[in-house]
Amino acid sequence: MLAKVKDIIAAMEEIAPERLAESWDKPGLAVGDPEREVRKVLVALDVIEPVIEEAKRIGADMIVTHHPMLLFRKVESITADTALGRRIFALIENGIAAFSSHTNLDVAQGGTNDVLAELAGLKDIEILEETWAEDLKKIVVYVPVGYEDALRDAMCAAGAGHIGAYSHCTFGARGMGTFLPLDGTKPFLGGQGKLEKAEEIRLETIVPAGKLGAVVQAMLAAHPYEEPAYDVYAVERKGRREGIGRIGSLPEAMPFVEFAEQLRKRLGLDRIRLVGDGQKMVRRVGLCTGSGVEFLTAAAKQGADAYLTGDIKYHEAQKAVSMDICVADVTHYASEVLIVPVLREKIAAAAGKNGWELEVVCSEVDGQTFWTI
Repeated sequence: MLAKVKDIIAAMEEIAPERLAESWDKPGLAVGDPEREVRKVLVALDVIEPVIEEAKRIGADMIVTHHPMLLFRKVESITADTALGRRIFALIENGIAAFSSHTNLDVAQGGTNDVLAELAGLKDIEILEETWAEDLKKIVVYVPVGYEDALRDAMCAAGAGHIGAYSHCTFGARGMGTFLPLDGTKPFLGGQGKLEKAEEIRLETIVPAGKLGAVVQAMLAAHPYEEPAYDVYAVERKGRREGIGRIGSLPEAMPFVEFAEQLRKRLGLDRIRLVGDGQKMVRRVGLCTGSGVEFLTAAAKQGADAYLTGDIKYHEAQKAVSMDICVADVTHYASEVLIVPVLREKIAAAAGKNGWELEVVCSEVDGQTFWTI
């Protein structure tokens, strides 16, 4: 079975939901027909001309990148005498779709920040700054005694009852329910025109707001009553939380310059710019891929000895020195290109799961714009 562009988009939504993206961001499908069939996907960091040429050469139908084509640009016209216009023309003329997951992929579990944290050797990794929290609802349903287990299983299979690392978290209380079937009803218990009393279980559980509809439908399908009684409540507490950046600890403290040298080798960089005392012993490390210096203060407040990001400027470096926090500028490109093979694996896994005849390859274009002497 061949996948379509919209199928790849749906798979990427599972990997990095667009709801996690910053409000200013422009992820998603920039160019392409959602209904077009896809036989080969090229994964890269940017939709630059060499990547488009590579896609043409290998016969890719779709390019999936981290960086959006249209970020920070207000497109008023598309002409072949601009770099952006040439890219768009080339994509359309060759029937190649272009899709991106940007800040949503930075925030998502298993995204860019988690990949860099793992490469840096961090343990006990936490979110650096929360940007999204899942709204929760409580659903309460009344079910006759003896049917509560089947109803619980159906609701929890649809997404209810998850608290941390536990599933099927519910509470049940026994009580007496009453109902009087009117004309035209087909009651599970009793008969029309007669008040019925039934021993029931008040079953309640927590539900992510985004899954409430599916849980209600599963409950209605599994419930023995013709008209189940249930209530939905808003709750103050939040569910799963996501955020930008990561902070964690090295297995043991080491001089900053030694830690930075390890990073340089693992990232494949010729050189690496450093800020702060190279002999300072560091263990707790914060990071944000790409241009993440804005989260330096958050890292310092959480006790970071060192911070990793890209695109560090002079006055930002001065600020780090004044805060007594060491910084490694691992470059924007090197900190994020790590996600390319990870995305390839995730899309390939989705293809296997869905039975798609799909080849997924990593770009071989080196998009690093900086070089050193």
